[in-house]
Order: sequence, then structure tokens, then C-alpha cells
Amino acid sequence: MTNEDALVRVNCGNPFSDANPGWVEVEFGAFPAISDRANQLFSRDGDCDVTFRKSISALESDDLVSFANSRKGGTILIGANLAKHGNGRQRVTLVGCPIGDRERLKILAKSNQCVPPVPVSIFAENCAVKPFYRVEIPSGPHKPYCTSGGTYKIRSDGRNEMLYPARLLALFLEVEGGEFVRWVQQTTTSSETDAQQGRQPIAAKRQHGNRSVWNMQNSISDSLAELAEAASDTEVSAEDAEASSGRAGDCNVRLSSQDLCGFLMRLP
Repeated sequence: MTNEDALVRVNCGNPFSDANPGWVEVEFGAFPAISDRANQLFSRDGDCDVTFRKSISALESDDLVSFANSRKGGTILIGANLAKHGNGRQRVTLVGCPIGDRERLKILAKSNQCVPPVPVSIFAENCAVKPFYRVEIPSGPHKPYCTSGGTYKIRSDGRNEMLYPARLLALFLEVEGGEFVRWVQQTTTSSETDAQQGRQPIAAKRQHGNRSVWNMQNSISDSLAELAEAASDTEVSAEDAEASSGRAGDCNVRLSSQDLCGFLMRLP
């Protein structure tokens, strides 16, 4: 349905600052007739997330800031007038407005005057009959937004309301708190990964040390068994037997292989 769609970077500050981005993404589009989206907005008579401006000159930075600070964002229809009729009810009337590069740049200038700049999508509608602009403002990722004069506002109950210090602080903590939680989660995940990687070499070294001790114990056990077998094959003379028989009661001590291994393990 659109005959023009583009994402444009608008230079408006320091491009290396995340808190105050140096550009905003702007989408342009054009419709020969009134889109379904615009028809739905016309029937809502100034709800919380839609407002109407008779001309581009009536558009204020307050309007953009208010929607950018809200949870859902909103839409501004330029070239539409909301007025009361004879029955006392408000009704939207399409009056139309000029469209073109000059008018579009005026809208962009309003968004660039906000701090930080507010991203917008600009659509020219009903171009073949009575054109008007539909400006979509998403909920901003860099809240809180303010005008060039330092005014903070938010959209609430169908109008722009001032953001006073307590509510402004709550909005700031809501945004920054989410960033802090994400940072903690990323840091914790990274630490757990590093710890997991660090435990693997330690476990490997411990396993290697246990294997070395086990091999040493087996070697000592084998050596003791060979010594015992050699001693049992040696013939003892009668004189030696008699001499040793007198001391047998005093020296009847056996040193097992497990005792020797335990002694060796306690050596420094």
C-alpha cells in the first residue's frame, strides 16, 4: 500500500553515547487513501494513545515527549481537528494539511528538539483526496524524555501531564532497574561459566594425583610381598633359631603393607 518506505538516520548529537543517541530511526510512508489504522484512530475521539493536531504548526515537542515516556507510545494525526458539536459530543473532522519534504522536515525538527531525540514514523495518508499526516511514536527506549526547555511530560487519561520529581524518579528507576538486572544476570552467567571452566583442570589434576598414589601403594605392596616370599625361603640354622627363640616373646611385631603405606602417606 505504501509507495515510499525508508529508515533514515537523523544526526542530532553524539553518535557514541547510548544514554543520548546521536540519531533516531525515522520511517516514511505514503498511502493514496485512508489506511485501516487511521480509520480506527478517527473513531476513538482522543483516547489515551491518540491526539489530533489541526496543522503542523500546532504540533509541539510536548506531544512527542509525552508519548515516548508512556508505556505504549501513541499516535498524532496532523490535519485532523477534534471539536464539540451541537449535541455536546466531541467529533473528529478531517481538515487536511500540506504534505511534502518541507512539512516532513518540520516534524523531524520537533522530534530532534527532544532530549534525547524521539524516534518517529511519519506516514502521509489520503494523498489523492485530502492529505494528512499520521505520526507514530513508540514507547521510547531511553526514558525519561524531555523537551529542549527541560520539561518532562507523560501521556495519561487522554492528555499530556507533567512528570513531577517523585514520578520522574520512579520512571527512571524502572528503566535503569531493568538494565541493572540484565547486567547482573549477564555477570552471574559469565562468572558461573568461568568457575565451571576453572573446576575442570582442578578435577583433572586431582584425578591424576589419586591415580599416582594408587600406583605407589600397589608398588609398595608388591615389594613387600616379594620380601616376605624371600624370607620364607631362607633356612634358619639351629643356633640362630635357639638364639632368637628366647626373644620371640619380646619382638613379636608384624608390619603390614597397609601400615607402611599409611606411614609413607603421612611423610611430608
